[in-house]
Amino acid sequence: METLYLTKDAKLAREGSTLLVRIPDTPKRRIPVSGLRHVVVTGEAGLTTRLLSLFGKSGVRVTVLDWYGNVSGTFEPVRSPAAGRVRLAQAEHALDPEKAMFLARSFVEGALGNMIVNLRYRSYRGNTEVDLFIDKIQKIRKDLSRAQSINELMGFEGSAKGWYYMAWPVIDTRLEFGPRKRRPPNNRINCLISWFNGLAYTMTRNEIAKTHLDDSISFLHSPREARHSLALDLSEIFKPAICDTLIFETVLRSRLREDWFHQENGVCRLSQAGRQATLQAWVSKTETRANDKKSMRSSIFEQAFALERHMLSLAPYRPWLRKV
Repeated sequence: METLYLTKDAKLAREGSTLLVRIPDTPKRRIPVSGLRHVVVTGEAGLTTRLLSLFGKSGVRVTVLDWYGNVSGTFEPVRSPAAGRVRLAQAEHALDPEKAMFLARSFVEGALGNMIVNLRYRSYRGNTEVDLFIDKIQKIRKDLSRAQSINELMGFEGSAKGWYYMAWPVIDTRLEFGPRKRRPPNNRINCLISWFNGLAYTMTRNEIAKTHLDDSISFLHSPREARHSLALDLSEIFKPAICDTLIFETVLRSRLREDWFHQENGVCRLSQAGRQATLQAWVSKTETRANDKKSMRSSIFEQAFALERHMLSLAPYRPWLRKV
C-alpha cells in the first residue's frame, strides 16, 4: 500500500515500525510503514509525535484535506538532498521566457487534449451534439501557439474550459452545475469537481516528490499563488482524464446518492459517506492496472520524471494524452 486514505475519525499511533490505526467501533488496524509513502486524512485524526518521527525517517507524507478537498496542512518528511543540477536547470527554465512558455503551453495543450478526448468518447457513443464543443476547443488548442504571455495562455485555457463545461449538460442534464464555484462549492457537481481536483493535486504532489524537481518552481501557475505550484501545473493534464471521468461515471451510472452531501446556506460539502464512496472510486481509478496498462498514478509519476529529463535536456517534454 502506497497511499492510505482515512475518511473516518481516527487515532494514529506507532507500534514499533508499524502504523496503528484506531477507529471507533472498528477493530484495530496495523499497517507496515515499509512501502507506505502517503497518508491522506479527510476526517478528524490524532497523531503522536512518535509516529511523526517514524514517518519522517521512513519518508511518509501526511496530507490533511478540508471538507472540500483543499489541502489544509501537510507533514513533510525530510527528503534526501535535492539534486542541485536539476534545481538549477529548473530555475533556468522558469526564468527563460521562451523555455517557460514551452512548458506552460504543453500543460495547456495536454489539458485541452484530454477535454477533447472526454467529449469525443461521448460523441462516439452517439451523442453528436457535443461535436460543436469539440470543434470550439480544438480551434482554441490550435491557437495556443499565438499566445505571447502566460496570462494570454491562461485566457485561452479559460475559454476552452467554458466551452467544455457548457457541454456537460448536453451529455446529461444531471451534469448541469451553472457557474463554476470553488470556495466554497454551491451544488453537488461543483462539490465533486473541487473534491476530485483536490485529490489530483495531492497525488501529483506526492509523485513529484519522487523526483528531484522543486515543486515550488512552476511555469503555468505563478509560484506566488501556491507553495507547491508545479503540482497545479502538472495536475491540469490529468484532471479531465481522472476527475471529470469519475464524475461522468458516477452521475451517468446513477450512483450519486443524496446522503453523500450536506447542503446548507448555499454551501455544498461531502458527508462522511460521500467522502468514503468517492475515495473508493478514486483509488480504483488511479491505482488499477487494466489490461497490463500503467495505472494513472504511475502515469503522473512518468510525467514528472519526463519533466526532470526535459530540464536536463535528455528528452523533450510531451504532455500525456488519454487514449480511448
